[in-house]
Amino acid sequence: MYNRPRVNRNRRLYRRAASILITVAMGLFSLPLLWSQSPPDYPAAAAYVRQGRADLAIPMLEQILATSPNDLKARNLLGIALLNAGRKEEAGVQFRKALQTDPSFIPALKNLAVNEMALGQKGEAKAHFERLLKLVPNDPVAHLYMGEICFAGHGYPQAVAHYNQSGGMHLRDPQATVHFATSAVESNQVAAAELALNRLPPDAAQFQFDAGLLLAGAKRYEAASHHFLLAQKNFPDPYQVGFNLTLVYVEGHNYPAAIETGEKLARDFQKAELYNLLSRAYEAGGRTQDAYDALRTATRIDPQDETNYLDLMSLCLTHENWDLSLEISDVAVSRIPQAYRVRLQRGAVLAMKGRLEDAESEFLAAAGLAPQSSLPIVALAVVRIEMKKPEPAVTALRTRRKQNPEDYLVDWFLAEALSQVGVEPGTATEKEAMEALEDAVRSNPAAAQPRVLLGKLLVKRGEPERATRQFEEALKLEPNDITAAYQLALLDRKAGNTKRAEELMTKVGKATSAPDAGQRTRRELVKIVREGSR
Repeated sequence: MYNRPRVNRNRRLYRRAASILITVAMGLFSLPLLWSQSPPDYPAAAAYVRQGRADLAIPMLEQILATSPNDLKARNLLGIALLNAGRKEEAGVQFRKALQTDPSFIPALKNLAVNEMALGQKGEAKAHFERLLKLVPNDPVAHLYMGEICFAGHGYPQAVAHYNQSGGMHLRDPQATVHFATSAVESNQVAAAELALNRLPPDAAQFQFDAGLLLAGAKRYEAASHHFLLAQKNFPDPYQVGFNLTLVYVEGHNYPAAIETGEKLARDFQKAELYNLLSRAYEAGGRTQDAYDALRTATRIDPQDETNYLDLMSLCLTHENWDLSLEISDVAVSRIPQAYRVRLQRGAVLAMKGRLEDAESEFLAAAGLAPQSSLPIVALAVVRIEMKKPEPAVTALRTRRKQNPEDYLVDWFLAEALSQVGVEPGTATEKEAMEALEDAVRSNPAAAQPRVLLGKLLVKRGEPERATRQFEEALKLEPNDITAAYQLALLDRKAGNTKRAEELMTKVGKATSAPDAGQRTRRELVKIVREGSR
């Protein structure tokens, strides 16, 4: 997703501030005016303010105040006229003078706070709006601006509460609407955000684009696509809005729309990221050959971006096209020699083909290129475990565990390697393996395999209750895990729970022939490498 484009917020804020000040002033004028309390020139000055003739209004109001310095209405109106003339600092002086005469004069207090917002003085404005709300708890202007202030300070729940008390004023200004929607999303009120964003003017392309980004981030992909479609009409960057529209179609599983939009965009823009995105839509839509072709196009457009090679190799792995994956990796390595993730995937492919020594070499090369990453060390350990070379795997994983004690893959495969070396109950090796597995489960509770191995060690240790819990959790995470089901069936049989034991054994018996241990290890390796290479 692209970052939201920057907008000139200060200029918009000033325009809105001036507009609200005029609204406040006109509200005053709509009341029965007590002309006897002001000199006769006051109505003429007020008329000039309404007409936008601050140049004529200001001298008249200054003359009135020269003879009647405590005339609050004239003082307040002078502040408005000065603001309209762009003399914001002088306007603030007039509002403050009015408040010195009467600290509870609400129009001046409100205008002062709005003027401070226009000047970017949010702290002072906040204090004055809070004071205003004590005098007039339901004032919509104060709530609108308090919403803006809370939004700027990331106080999103408070911002939502204030916007909702602004009498709908936040829905009359597109920027305030987007701010409200952002605050609502951050406060887990996504439905309210959607409703508000639907009030945006259809032709406000920038704000429609912002709405699309916001809803896409909240995973409301269908709603996001609606706003991107509106933004397309006159958004200044057709590629940016088109790419994001294609992306939300893909994320929302609307693959036909994604393909149609992406292909149309590709006629005008030859971008590697666009073809990469199109490949996802093609593959999900059952058009695998088109997915291959799109990724090949992406590698031609940007031959130095390893992501496209990785995704193309990953597509080959999905369809077990090992030889093509190796060909692609040859091209990628020749063009990007430092691409360690390519070497990782290449090693995984070699392991799947049974070429374990070659896979070991690739993982060693990857480890040398990326010494900061644990993944090459883990992949190397997995291959060495299958090659019955657990000792060097243990040595490397112990070192890595000291550097990164919260990496569940390191912990898990350290325990796997130690198990191959031999873990008898009560030994230091068994204790180390147990601690590593407990750390792995704690670091990644959603991983089933460390729980299965932990359960096995607990059975061997003579702790069937704890082992049962681990196997049960593993089956919740991966219901088709035959090893967990079999081990749990044995424990249930010993515990006298024959009914569940028989059910689990039936499940094990009905399972298709399970792959051998080496094949399971290699498939786990592919899964780890593919996830880690993203």
